[in-house]
Amino acid sequence: MVAVTTTRFRADQVGVCVSTLHVTPHQFDTADIERCVTAAAGAGFPSLVFQVHWANAYGGDALRNLLDDQGIKAGVLESSMAWVDGPAAAGRDADQLLDLASAIGAGLLHAAAITPELDLPRAAEGFAALCERAEAHDLDVAIEFIPYYAVPDLKTAWDIVRESGARNSGICLDFMHFERQPGGPDYDLLRQIPGEYITYVQPTDAPPEVIESPEGYMTQCITERPVPGDGVIDIDRMVEAVEATGAEPYVAFQVCNPALAGAGADIMASKLRTSAAKMFD
Repeated sequence: MVAVTTTRFRADQVGVCVSTLHVTPHQFDTADIERCVTAAAGAGFPSLVFQVHWANAYGGDALRNLLDDQGIKAGVLESSMAWVDGPAAAGRDADQLLDLASAIGAGLLHAAAITPELDLPRAAEGFAALCERAEAHDLDVAIEFIPYYAVPDLKTAWDIVRESGARNSGICLDFMHFERQPGGPDYDLLRQIPGEYITYVQPTDAPPEVIESPEGYMTQCITERPVPGDGVIDIDRMVEAVEATGAEPYVAFQVCNPALAGAGADIMASKLRTSAAKMFD
């Protein structure tokens, strides 16, 4: 089970991806990690999402101690990538990732595919193998779809989850990816998916410019995301659509924007905490 879940969308249960509080998410040291964790806790966030390189840089056990000291939890570890190439590939990094997720106290492992093409049956088998290993660690696995890559839309993610047959599988719903998926936001399909399979939700917004290439879109995703309400997504409709499924997902902000983070981790965390109050209270 996920370590921190919501019984409904409430601001005091929303987490944040810790790397989004730092101006250079791929260039950091342990002091940066401590500063961002402290900022998130100070802003009132109950839980954090950690990317693998952030958690590894600090060390699983040491990071768990830091979180305990700050009275905050780990919700998700991101991300498993190898599963898309089948069961054998899934096993190559699964144990290391799952041990790390357990060490920091996360209850959910995030999975994605940054590759150009997909063999759906093989990917479903790989995802099933990853979920089977995760179940032994009492972890759920959520697959994120990313436009212009191998799993570009909600339909493909849902196909993989269904084909896997895994009881601990689910979908990660990133608001920007949902908005920009090929064909546009698919609210009809979202309403058809049982809520128990929407296990991880990432509130964010999208800038006006639409970039239809993998590289351009990914650059935009990691540099230009607005705070929810400051972009083009209908945030109220998005939240209402997820709530209508009956889902009780883990929810954490994924607002990747170095320009905003440059104001400081404390200010960025406070800005996102205020956004949570506007969205969910």
